[in-house]
Amino acid sequence: MRTGRRTLLALLTAGAVLGALVSCSGAPAADRDETVTAEPVIYPLSLRYPGIDVVADVPYGSADLQRLDVCLPPDSAPDTTATPTPSPSRSPSTAADPARADPRPSSGRPAVMMIHGGSWSHGDKATAAYRAVCQYLASEGFVTVNVDYRLAPTDPWPAGYDDVRRALDWVFRPATLETYDIDPDRVGLFGGSAGGNLAALLAVQDHESAAWAAGDRVRAVVDLSGPTDLTARSTEPDGVSASFQRKQLLYLGCRTYADCPAAEQASPGSHVTADTPPFFVGHSTDEFIPLWESQEFVATLRAHDVPVTFVAVEGTAHSIAQLDRAMSERVVAFLRARLG
Repeated sequence: MRTGRRTLLALLTAGAVLGALVSCSGAPAADRDETVTAEPVIYPLSLRYPGIDVVADVPYGSADLQRLDVCLPPDSAPDTTATPTPSPSRSPSTAADPARADPRPSSGRPAVMMIHGGSWSHGDKATAAYRAVCQYLASEGFVTVNVDYRLAPTDPWPAGYDDVRRALDWVFRPATLETYDIDPDRVGLFGGSAGGNLAALLAVQDHESAAWAAGDRVRAVVDLSGPTDLTARSTEPDGVSASFQRKQLLYLGCRTYADCPAAEQASPGSHVTADTPPFFVGHSTDEFIPLWESQEFVATLRAHDVPVTFVAVEGTAHSIAQLDRAMSERVVAFLRARLG
């Protein structure tokens, strides 16, 4: 029965892709699918960024990797009279931060929090590719927060997830909003590969945070090649390679998939609700994270009436390697439509 369900989902998705091809110009519709061919170049790496300041290694916690960079749009500068400070991680059981009672800006710039990839075990916000994407988004008008987080196997699940949630809480702190001129009602997420998994997980669980009642919520998500099903399903013949299965287990802190509650906890597809924000999902047709993971995730989002833009990229480009000029512009168009 499971095989039949997967086949049906694949056919439905394929039909949607063939039947709903649209131009990439203008604002994205609530739901749409595209199949595109990408150029073999990361467009943000090909540009120069005069006027884009990067505030590097801002602490959002006390651990070495709990640091972030802020890429600022042109003609903006941080307000040094307000100092952002590390903040506790959001969780459903955490009481609302008293600082949230402070007046918050009613206007400001849209912001995007970026999460790098690397199989949850390596990667760095300051690598050339992720720094360039941070600067590119800033050049398009978004205050962009580029996050590092603790890595497996030294720090397995849920350390990395706890870190990115703590970083998101830092973004919403009144001092941060004031310092970087961020509109708290226009905050989105961007992640590639493992970072796409973490961004998606933050979004689908955002309604569980204590900050939700205070109005601090994610408004849009860009997920490029994010693994969305880390359960034993991903080990089937059409799943990920044996080497990536081992990386997943190290991240999850499990010896086997048969006895690993963390696998479902860390799978975004298991937590989607009607409160989940709109998604842009990009995934290549022949990359090492199987296309069905994003196809089934998109189907789950749509089953909960969550608006989704799904772009299947022909070829093997993984994560931010999909960001040629056209794909970069699609991402920006989606973020502008959703964050203003």
